[in-house]
Amino acid sequence: MLQSDPDERLIYLACQHIFRGTNSQVRKLKAVKGLIKQNKVALTDILREYNIDRTSAVAKKLLKSQVFDSTLNARNRFPELFDVSPTLSAEREASEKEAARDEANTVREISNREVSKDITVTSHTEVEGEQTLGDNQVTSAKCSEQGRSTASAVRSLYPVYIHYRSQHMLLTTIQELLEESCFEFAQQHFPQLLTANGWDCPEAVELTEWTKIFSPQSHPLINNLRFPLDAFIGLLRELRHSAVHRLRKTAAGIERLAENAQLFLEALEDTNRSEKVEGLRRELRSAIEELKRNKDLFERRLHVQLKEIQNKRSELDIWEKNAKEAMIREDFECSRDISQGLEIIVQRVQLKDPKETEEEKPMPDVCSDSLDSEEEFLDAALMIPQF
Repeated sequence: MLQSDPDERLIYLACQHIFRGTNSQVRKLKAVKGLIKQNKVALTDILREYNIDRTSAVAKKLLKSQVFDSTLNARNRFPELFDVSPTLSAEREASEKEAARDEANTVREISNREVSKDITVTSHTEVEGEQTLGDNQVTSAKCSEQGRSTASAVRSLYPVYIHYRSQHMLLTTIQELLEESCFEFAQQHFPQLLTANGWDCPEAVELTEWTKIFSPQSHPLINNLRFPLDAFIGLLRELRHSAVHRLRKTAAGIERLAENAQLFLEALEDTNRSEKVEGLRRELRSAIEELKRNKDLFERRLHVQLKEIQNKRSELDIWEKNAKEAMIREDFECSRDISQGLEIIVQRVQLKDPKETEEEKPMPDVCSDSLDSEEEFLDAALMIPQF
């Protein structure tokens, strides 16, 4: 009997975590098989269905086609694995908006606490919603619980967040570029302000101070902004507060702040720095798209696994139900047979003389036909079906 070809999608889903990084460049079958053997515990189900030789052959084929190199390649090969339902898309969009509102409220609280030039840096335990988060932590409890109706619900992988260290490096770098650009702009157009305040370098003036200095009347170049100045000022302050107060931002929120910074630098006619920020935005967008594809894949894989688990659970439920019913049925049949034997003996006692009754053979074991030896019975009773 001919064996069907292994499903490439199942092989990809099972091996995607194995052939990452440098392992995605493996091409020799022996090396592929070696990596699969190292992860045979995680691949138990797929190896049981296809065996190691067939699994390795398909994995080698996918490696040669560079499917494991990026989720973009994988999506082009298996678009159905990355499909997202309209309902799920709406839920993700709602979670992004909710996170953005929480971030805006936190920044607003911090801004309201500032007095003149002296910025009171409040402890993160005193500012509601403000957090310093580690690599594996999520944002506020409100966001983390969104979409959970019960404790057993599957936690969504959205909104998208990047590694906090990466976020901090991005925001502080953009902040430095903005402060340098504002300082140079002031050197050209109102150097007397720098002299009066003793500001002799970009590091001497915080970004929030520049937002107070700039106004529509400060210089005609400020009017080159595509949007109202207040909107730009608000986002510049949000960028500064996020960097200084270690506020966790969604990836989309970081990209929004970077875009605002780029447009502001363009208005200051700082081409060099605006191009640098544009490059950072480009890399950030690429990272966000990669993260989204991975999250879609992870959620899709979990959906497949949960469906398989549910099927097995249904089979176990049926097995349990049948086992209980079999016990009751067999007990009833055994009781019925023994009762019938007793009835026969009683009837004979009623119809015959006592001497004839004593000569009757003892009542047979009516259940003996349905029972084997004790060992065979236990083996049958304890047999566990294979799934």
